[in-house]
Amino acid sequence: MDRRTLLGAGGAIAVVGLTGAPARAAVRRPIFEWTRPGGFFFPGEGVLTPPPLAIYDDNTAYADASASLPLRPRQAESLRAHAAEVLGDPRNLVRDPDQPVRDRPVDHVSVRLEDGTFRTAELEGWGDGDPYRAFPEPVRALDKHVQQLRRTVLTGGEPWRPNAIRLATVRLDHEPDAAAPWPAGLPWPDTSGLYAENDLHGRPARLARRTLPAGLPLWPAYRTSPVEFVRATWRHLLPHEL
Repeated sequence: MDRRTLLGAGGAIAVVGLTGAPARAAVRRPIFEWTRPGGFFFPGEGVLTPPPLAIYDDNTAYADASASLPLRPRQAESLRAHAAEVLGDPRNLVRDPDQPVRDRPVDHVSVRLEDGTFRTAELEGWGDGDPYRAFPEPVRALDKHVQQLRRTVLTGGEPWRPNAIRLATVRLDHEPDAAAPWPAGLPWPDTSGLYAENDLHGRPARLARRTLPAGLPLWPAYRTSPVEFVRATWRHLLPHEL
């Protein structure tokens, strides 16, 4: 079975972090954001990739929805301007047709321009490092810039633990070898489609963190009825998704 790509979306409200202090948040869209939207599922494995890098207009960067770091203003502006320049030339976005992408996410890169509008590009397999050199050199150089800054945030930043998560579930078309009952107190998963996302805040978010493992290559399986099963995982929300 081929991996299936499904896209999700988020909302926008302010919340309080786990420590009781207001979460560092900006409700505006990030001035730069790299995402690999939605979920993927194929036999025995689920993948929910947090946005690898998001930078807001207060110069705070978030990597993998797990770490945050206030950047120097010139660091944030350097990446924003670099992305605006690269994405502004349509020739940079053309992938070599002789290097097809198979079973990989479509990377979304969004940047705020100087006039306040946004430019977004869809780059298939870009976030994998482009090992086959399918993209023009300016796009590969942008990838190096982004990856370097992401590593800086992951190694030098603070843990990002807002009291809000995105819960992802995939409906199974078979009975797994092992399945636990769906945790009591959590909203019932939507099984009308193959894949569903649900943003949880406050008590439900805390309960999901305690009862649902995250970041595993094989999502845990749960029974929602005698004949219906799902796999589930979660990630923390970013400020503009809260």
